[in-house]
Amino acid sequence: MDMKEYLSTHFVVVGHRGLPSVYIENTYTSFEKAFEYTDLVELDIHLSRDNHAYVIHDFNLKNITGLNKVIENLRSYEIDEIKIENEKIPSLEYILKNFPDKYFFIELKTIDDSGNLIKNDIEKEAIRIIKKYKMEKHVCIISFNPYSLRNTHVLDMDIFLGLDYAETSEKYMGKIRYEDLHEMGISVYLPEYSAKNLPEFIDLRNKGIYIIPWTVNDEKSANEIYSSNLNGFITNKVDFLSKFQKETI
Repeated sequence: MDMKEYLSTHFVVVGHRGLPSVYIENTYTSFEKAFEYTDLVELDIHLSRDNHAYVIHDFNLKNITGLNKVIENLRSYEIDEIKIENEKIPSLEYILKNFPDKYFFIELKTIDDSGNLIKNDIEKEAIRIIKKYKMEKHVCIISFNPYSLRNTHVLDMDIFLGLDYAETSEKYMGKIRYEDLHEMGISVYLPEYSAKNLPEFIDLRNKGIYIIPWTVNDEKSANEIYSSNLNGFITNKVDFLSKFQKETI
């Protein structure tokens, strides 16, 4: 089934960067182990200096590798030589090639740690790879950057899109309304979770938007989301909270 049908028929528990409570985030092993509990994970991608898409969250590699280098400044051959314990930083191609029957939220990292927009061809490269492995129906491209989503929509009007939204996003985007999401062609809303915002989430859900908050790591919050008839949640502990996952139709 395609992503739309999957989200329509399941309450989903999404592995945030795989299973980072046990394994190093955004590594092949983290995804492989997360897929023992779910069929859907979230991952982050950056574009190298020579336009290859790599799966990693931070712009600077220091936290994960100990190297004080920005991934966008490195060429692919340099990135391929870097080890995270016994693993390489995976390319998006490698992950999609090895998990062809799974589902992915692919986050485009185009706002740096200082809030500056990164201008490159990450949308084009992501779509190229997705189409190369015939994963169009198994992915949703997501971002905190509405301009990246707009660019993606221009390149492929059929690709499923999701907007990430944090409490700090309100400073430059304002409150998100259904009309805003609809106008941008966005089907999935991924807000930072707060119980106080549940009425807002429920309203958007009732209007046909898929609502999947992040990052939910405790049973109380998971129960609140599940009981509110939202579509699921993103968690660092997919092994612990996968019990909430089920088919709804």
